[in-house]
Amino acid sequence: MTREEAIEEVYRHCDLRQRLAAVPPSAKMRGAFFHSIDRVLGSAGLGPRFEAMFPRRPSSVLWYPMSEFLVQLTVGASMLSGFENVHEGMSEIGRRNAVVVSSSLFGRALLRILSRDPKKLLMQGAAVRRQCNNVGVWDLSFPEPGQAVLVAREEYLYFDSYLLGAAYGTFDTLGLPVRIECVMDDPYNGRHALSW
Repeated sequence: MTREEAIEEVYRHCDLRQRLAAVPPSAKMRGAFFHSIDRVLGSAGLGPRFEAMFPRRPSSVLWYPMSEFLVQLTVGASMLSGFENVHEGMSEIGRRNAVVVSSSLFGRALLRILSRDPKKLLMQGAAVRRQCNNVGVWDLSFPEPGQAVLVAREEYLYFDSYLLGAAYGTFDTLGLPVRIECVMDDPYNGRHALSW
């Protein structure tokens, strides 16, 4: 299957076409996110097929169009879980990304810097997000001990699948069980209510 054929098939199973039209042309994100897709697909034995479709390997620290990431994320997720399960694939990429990163040499060094306290870790994650994406807003609050609410506005990165998986993966790296309720107001605005 060619890249173009894969994208056309993705269009039939999720809102990628509409999302690409909605993403501001100025929306950018760091290349490190692209590498997370590569690592997850590589660990599943799908790296060569994915790299044949998307041969350019972005630099981790440079900025790239968010639209390019969304295409690679949805195609990669479809390769991982099947086109009909693209959202499950995105969730798995998000979840496994946290585990893959935390088990890498870089991730182990980063975990020494990052807090082991879930509240502080969530605050650090929101701060990192501001450094890696130039669109959207996250508001994080802690209504009670052991609870957090993350409200996202103008979030184009599939908050209800990819970023939900990333939230679960973050707690996986801490070895803590978490319950997350995701409520979407529309495709780009919603909230995660977390309790641990």
